Amino acid sequence: MVLAIVFFLLLFLDQITKAAAFALMDVNEPVRFWLGKMFGFDTLINKGMSFGIGADQPWALPLFIGLTSLAIVVMLFFVFRLRPKHRFLRTSLVLIMSGAAGNLIDRVVLGGVRDLIYMDFGFTCFSNNVADLVIFFGAICFIDEEALFRLGKNRKEEKKQLEEAAHSLVEGAKSEQEGTDSSKNG
Repeated sequence: MVLAIVFFLLLFLDQITKAAAFALMDVNEPVRFWLGKMFGFDTLINKGMSFGIGADQPWALPLFIGLTSLAIVVMLFFVFRLRPKHRFLRTSLVLIMSGAAGNLIDRVVLGGVRDLIYMDFGFTCFSNNVADLVIFFGAICFIDEEALFRLGKNRKEEKKQLEEAAHSLVEGAKSEQEGTDSSKNG
């Protein structure tokens, strides 16, 4: 229930910020400020993927809509399949799904994604939106070692590996002790 609220709250935040930015600013009329013009607002509609990849291809929009829809369904499946103890992983999937859904709405309704947050790091510059930032933070959370690698391990297998490691440490310590005792006696 909480994850559903997070999903819809972030989706609403994404859509409302896009609507407000496009209502208040002229499209393609950038307003750049903050930290020496590094950040700002720049409203534009990106008809491609990241950095406009595929924007001029007629097959791109249906492909992006299809892949995004499929990805959301697959992530939703995993959110419901994961055990409740995998809260962190479930939350990261919900963040990614929420951002993907926000951009999917734009692609279906407008034929492209509304971008409004301008970033210029010197070596690259781009515009993005709240959905992109949510996807980014969701991906960072997803990469976390605890969430990602512990998911696939069987508890029994993990326990067995720990027991074997402990047993080998004990045996190694015994062997070392016996070697020390025999050298003292010899």
